Amino acid sequence: MRKNWFNRLLLSYFPVLFVVSLSLLFITYLVLSEMSQKSAVRANDMITQHTLKTIDDALLNIDRMMMHEISSNSRIKAFFNEADAGSNRFIDYQSAAALQEIMNNNRFIESLYLYRVTGQTVVTPTVLTGIEQFGDKEFIGRNVTSLKPHYWVDKRRYTEEIEGEQVEVISLVKIANLSDRSLFVVNVSTDRLAELVEQTSDSPFYFAELVNGENKVIVSKQQDQMTSSHSEKGKLLSSIQSDYTGWTVRSGIYRASMMDWVSSLFYLWITFGCVVIVLGCVWLIYVTRRNYKPILTVINRIAEYSKYKSKTLQMADKEDEMKLIERTIESLLDESSQLYEENKENLIYRKRHIFRAMLEEGAAMPEEHWLGELRKLGMESSFQSVTMMLIEIDHYSVFEKSYSRRDQHLLKYALSMVCQEISDNESMNTWAEWIDQQRMAVIGMSSKDQKEAANDLISLCHKLQEWVARNLVFTVTIGLGSSKVSLAQISSSYWDAVEALTYKLSLGANRIIGPDDIAALPQGEVFRPMQHIREICQLFRTGNNAWEQQFQELYNALSMELFSRDDLISLTSYFINNLHKEVMELPKEFHDFWNEEVQGELKLVLADKETIDEIYRDVEHVLKDAFEQMREVRENRNHHQLIHQIKKYINEHYDNPDLSLTQLSGEFNVTASYISRLFKEEFGEKFNDYVAEIRIGKAKQLLKETDAPIHEVAVKVGYTHALSFIRVFKKVMGSTPGNYRKDMI
Repeated sequence: MRKNWFNRLLLSYFPVLFVVSLSLLFITYLVLSEMSQKSAVRANDMITQHTLKTIDDALLNIDRMMMHEISSNSRIKAFFNEADAGSNRFIDYQSAAALQEIMNNNRFIESLYLYRVTGQTVVTPTVLTGIEQFGDKEFIGRNVTSLKPHYWVDKRRYTEEIEGEQVEVISLVKIANLSDRSLFVVNVSTDRLAELVEQTSDSPFYFAELVNGENKVIVSKQQDQMTSSHSEKGKLLSSIQSDYTGWTVRSGIYRASMMDWVSSLFYLWITFGCVVIVLGCVWLIYVTRRNYKPILTVINRIAEYSKYKSKTLQMADKEDEMKLIERTIESLLDESSQLYEENKENLIYRKRHIFRAMLEEGAAMPEEHWLGELRKLGMESSFQSVTMMLIEIDHYSVFEKSYSRRDQHLLKYALSMVCQEISDNESMNTWAEWIDQQRMAVIGMSSKDQKEAANDLISLCHKLQEWVARNLVFTVTIGLGSSKVSLAQISSSYWDAVEALTYKLSLGANRIIGPDDIAALPQGEVFRPMQHIREICQLFRTGNNAWEQQFQELYNALSMELFSRDDLISLTSYFINNLHKEVMELPKEFHDFWNEEVQGELKLVLADKETIDEIYRDVEHVLKDAFEQMREVRENRNHHQLIHQIKKYINEHYDNPDLSLTQLSGEFNVTASYISRLFKEEFGEKFNDYVAEIRIGKAKQLLKETDAPIHEVAVKVGYTHALSFIRVFKKVMGSTPGNYRKDMI
């Protein structure tokens, strides 16, 4: 009887428990397997996103660097300047040095070069050549006619020499000069990009690769072992396309990896589980048919137990289950918060990308495209006029030294927020982004017509400057672009604003510079002050105090006309170089003093001064100190008094046609050779040249102030023959006396 009861129990409950246990194990395995695969895919997505962001950041930094160098590097801008093209080899060498500095500051750059259409000249950090002798001439030919302002070109082979060794690179092409479409090209090594890809995922089971729009591989992990696409040898899990380059990062696992083995085992378990469930069902049917009443009893007991269990759940506190639920909810909330923050970062990045694209290639896309982008970003897309303005922090080098990096970011953020608040009060929609460390670009969008919108924007600029002057310790200069009617034209307004800021050195800082301000002053000519500069340098070398008055007149003349920053920097550099050349003609004791002290101080003036007033004040201060020290050196020399007596005699008797070394020798009882040597040591020039300069200087005064014929002017300054006077005048001034008088009139 007991044995029969045991057999029934065994037949009734054991199959049920067996099937239920196997089913639970099977379901658990399915869930865990699915979770494992989802985790693997999610992890792979994160790796792919990180890889894409790393590549985009590296390429975007190079893109921003190129824009910064094109807009602010005076040596590169001078290379593309049509007035200097092909005429000054020094500018070409300076631009090559600037390229070398750029390469040293960015390890991803394999090579870079500038192509100037005028003269068809190519400059690299090491080569200056014509396009026909340049190994990359075919690439230049394809891109010089392109209508796109900039774009990344995927993997290609590059070489500087015609028969040189080729390397694989990707290239970024920038139009550096819109007037003749000269180019600035940067080549990035694919091996360096491959290192970036490999650093993001060092697992041997995963592959990652960067492909172009045609699914051709640009770079991948283990670049040196790449014979075909990794995705052809593995299972693709993730693929994300870059909004910036249009390229795609793909990643996944190799088919021979452990994941595939686990996946195959997964299908084996499915088959085994299905077989077990089928057998269990058959067994249950068999047992049920034989033992219906015992099973019914078991079911009733289970139902009673379930009711009891439900009451227990209502009364008892299931801490473990609640903690599990709590942990699950917290995990979901944390994941949701993380996704929200990532979405905010992506939105900020996308806004900056759209903003910069609008500035650089606004005309390349239709108006509807940009309006659609504004709507996607949740911004107002209804307006009648748009205007660009650039806000530049004055004396940025001082700003960097005065504040920590954190404080700098805080002050810049405050400036952008105040700009937004003022624009809201002015009923104008603005979009502001920092485009580099010193400048914030602002797009003003108004529902008013262009004239009224321009007045509102000027009012906004004045209020912003007043707030900065009242609350901050630095000032800002604002460059205004021309008012436009569509976003497709905003790039034109942007370049107008950039051009306005180039005149900051001439017009002054802490002000608003617009198209009207540029049109109000006559455009200065760089070559006109050069003769004046040479005269000042000669007076300085000879120890004549008149150089100060001449320097003041030069400053006044430059202040009355409009010069760009590059023009004024070029003139100041020309002035410093001429001073150096003149001083090098003096005795050696002047050389060391000039090279060790004065030359370095003059170069520092060019490094951080932002207005012509500051340059004039600092250069004058340095030269006054140097002039006094040089005067003391001259006075300490034994022959100083004698040579100045001779100099005074020449200034009083310059009109004597018999004035010569022989006459002076008899007048001062010294040999002619001694006087000649004193002139060379004291003034750095020969006696005849000095006398010619004195006579020509007096002749210039007579030509300006009188109507006397040329031959009378010649006699008055010590020349008995007019032809001799004309020859000497042309040698010193570069033109004949008659032409000089016409120019003065």
